[in-house]
Amino acid sequence: MTPALWRRIAIGIVVVLLVWAAFWLTTHIPRTIAIFVIAAFIAFGVHPIAVRLERRMPKLAAIAIVFAGLLLVIAIFLVIVIPLTISQMQELATNLPSYATAAQGWVFGAEAALEQHFPMVKIPASELNFGKIGAAQASSVIAGTVASLGAIAVNTATGFFIAFSAIILSFFFLQYDTQISESFVSLFPPRKRQTAAKLAAEVTELFSNYISGQVIVSAITGAVIAILSALIGFKFSLIIGIISGVAYAIPVVGMLIAQLIALPMCAPQGLWMIIWVQVIMFGMARISDNVLVPKIMGQSVGVSPIASMFAVFAGGELFGIPGLILGIPAAALIKILWRYFVAPWISAQLERTN
Repeated sequence: MTPALWRRIAIGIVVVLLVWAAFWLTTHIPRTIAIFVIAAFIAFGVHPIAVRLERRMPKLAAIAIVFAGLLLVIAIFLVIVIPLTISQMQELATNLPSYATAAQGWVFGAEAALEQHFPMVKIPASELNFGKIGAAQASSVIAGTVASLGAIAVNTATGFFIAFSAIILSFFFLQYDTQISESFVSLFPPRKRQTAAKLAAEVTELFSNYISGQVIVSAITGAVIAILSALIGFKFSLIIGIISGVAYAIPVVGMLIAQLIALPMCAPQGLWMIIWVQVIMFGMARISDNVLVPKIMGQSVGVSPIASMFAVFAGGELFGIPGLILGIPAAALIKILWRYFVAPWISAQLERTN
């Protein structure tokens, strides 16, 4: 066996060990890993804004302004948006039985219409009582919530601790981004360091543009849907706006899921409310796709539509909602790594055999 082959085997073993170590750390110190991952995404998200401000002022001042704005947005969300959302959720939970009864009326009406227009179709008799089901579900949810108040309090405190720690850590990520990049490049052999520096810059640009752009577009989409649905008198406009904002960050299927969730919430206010809310959600999603995304996010991440769908579904199956949201940039990262490392190696092997 040649020294080059031994070197490749050693590199393969090191890669396997690193993957195993990452998996072991993820399973044994999940909160610490969560803090660092969230901090990295926050740093990526605010990085483009910080870079623009650094052209006009010192780096530390630019980062301080960015994080002051971030904390202000979080404070507004906690003081204004969350209380209003909780109020609407309480109203939704209180009226759940009546909404279930209204849904049952819609089902019976649909059955009657089908029997009238298609008498040859025999629809099985439905003995479901959605009102009772809604009341039972509401009672079980309330009982479960009361029984788990302690766990909810602990999880809430843990979530605040993770979020606060991640924000502080992301500040240091931005402050020492140059040193972090240099440390990453120093891990490579001298002849590969220029390539490693280009790789780091490209990955940083990819994730920064995607995360910051996605957050801005999703926030605008959710806010516009909430405002427009409130103007037409929809009772749960804020809830559906938040759902739409989060769902828009999930490519391909996110807004479809949000529109399906909105259907039973609109039903008690009549058919026209269902139609108008669906029109608002569908129209705003198309505006975001065709106007906001090109303007704010710029060029795509360079992943084909088929690969995007596979990345979204595979990411969702493996990692849940985070996988749905980050499936496409993860696929783009794999494409970049392939272009920098795997493709040159394959080309060299083909040239050697020829």
